[in-house]
Amino acid sequence: MKRNDKMSRLLAEFPFGELTADDVPPMFREVAAEGWSYTSNGARVLSGLVPEFTRSYGDVLQEETSINGRGMTDHDLPAAESERTGPLLRRCLAYAFACLVEAERRFGDRDVRAYLILSLGGANDDLLTATVTFCTHDPNAAPYMRDIENVQDAAVAELTSSDRGSWR
Repeated sequence: MKRNDKMSRLLAEFPFGELTADDVPPMFREVAAEGWSYTSNGARVLSGLVPEFTRSYGDVLQEETSINGRGMTDHDLPAAESERTGPLLRRCLAYAFACLVEAERRFGDRDVRAYLILSLGGANDDLLTATVTFCTHDPNAAPYMRDIENVQDAAVAELTSSDRGSWR
């Protein structure tokens, strides 16, 4: 797993045991259960997130990140960062691994990556929010996120299905 210092500190502060499907909010649980498919361009996408009306994308990476990226449900969590961070991070990890396991099952490889980003957002940039985005790794193309370890303004991690073992 690639991660920056902020994510390393969060993972140390909020250690997790086993992640389960119950850690994933219902809407995202349904998305993970619907599985993965290919688009006509060869992009790997979560079937439950494919828009009804298609548009054109510059490349496969743009298509994957546009379709597979979502903000994590957090409206039911307390606003206080001290009470919000652990549950939000746990949701993101559980959703990421649920989808990554399904991707490995569907495609027979570990080329899909999950990118978790926790940062301050909201109307006044004072509320911790999170996104989870999935895309494939192409060694011949620029990555979705460069130099993850040096990101300063957010807690960031890149996960593969092989990282799942450390979360059991």
